[in-house]
Amino acid sequence: MPNNNSLGWDRSELADGIANAVDDTAVSLRLFRLNWIIVAVVLTVFALGLLLTDFRIRPSGYLFFLGMAGLYGYFGLRNVRSGSRNPRIFAILFMLAQIVLLLLLLTSIGYMAAAANLPMQEAGLLAADRMLGFDFRAYVGFANDRPWVLRAFVFTYDSLHRQLLGLIILLPLLGFHRRAAEFVLAFAMTLIAATIISTLVPAIGAYGAVGLVQADHPNIEPICYFATLHELPLVRDGATRVLDAFNLGPILTFPSFHAICAVLYSWAMWPVRWLRVFGLAWNSVMLAATPVGGGHFFADIVAGIIIALVAIYMVRRLGIYLARSAPPARPTLLQPARPAIVGAQ
Repeated sequence: MPNNNSLGWDRSELADGIANAVDDTAVSLRLFRLNWIIVAVVLTVFALGLLLTDFRIRPSGYLFFLGMAGLYGYFGLRNVRSGSRNPRIFAILFMLAQIVLLLLLLTSIGYMAAAANLPMQEAGLLAADRMLGFDFRAYVGFANDRPWVLRAFVFTYDSLHRQLLGLIILLPLLGFHRRAAEFVLAFAMTLIAATIISTLVPAIGAYGAVGLVQADHPNIEPICYFATLHELPLVRDGATRVLDAFNLGPILTFPSFHAICAVLYSWAMWPVRWLRVFGLAWNSVMLAATPVGGGHFFADIVAGIIIALVAIYMVRRLGIYLARSAPPARPTLLQPARPAIVGAQ
């Protein structure tokens, strides 16, 4: 006769579930440590950029964000080292700290790199779009003439940061702390790749490349594209050399970071069964909205998808390797969870 507990679970299954959760805690900690190493390398590159270029910073904004991230990281570390370690707490704190630092530092590095003023590549990207059969002018016209499409595009395209904050909170709270650490690593890898590639393939966007003006799309105001159109030329011609953390604008075009995030967000949400279909549908629409909202070439979207998929593959392989080689972790404040959910990461 099977020996069941009061909840109707077999004790061996419950033990396996708790063991898997402990293993995931150990793996998540190793991934978060790797993320901190990446942050330290990026911070070093940022400091060298300030030393070797004529860029300067307004200290107040950088001190604010660095101090905020430092506090999150400090309290996360205290939780890890305490006798009542709770992965739901340290994962949220580490995610907040690491993503704030990655966004701040890599966006700033992107400004410095863009000052290299390499030849613009709109003509090549437009040629790639035509080779792929994508007609940007027709696509914009389609969205401009259909208010319901445009509303869906606006809602999803503008959700980039809200989705990010939601993932930072939801993944650890729901027990997916390993996926949380993997997500930050994939986020770091893709943002670094996008910064490097956009330096080598600088572009502003497709609206200007195909000769569209505001009168051609009166119902569409591509604010992100306009921000890049304003910001990137100032960096390239030397007018912008003081970096203000509160006013850093988008200067990435190829590859599209919205496209990267659409793939990463869908992947990050997938273990949450009640969220996966909604997340996939929402981010598919955000992906479709990216040419309109950001003035992106179709080639930007394809490149972003490829970069995100490569990063996910690498991160998942690394997670599997760490899970196999992870030493036994000490007990945590994990509550028993159904094995099917614990093992879904």
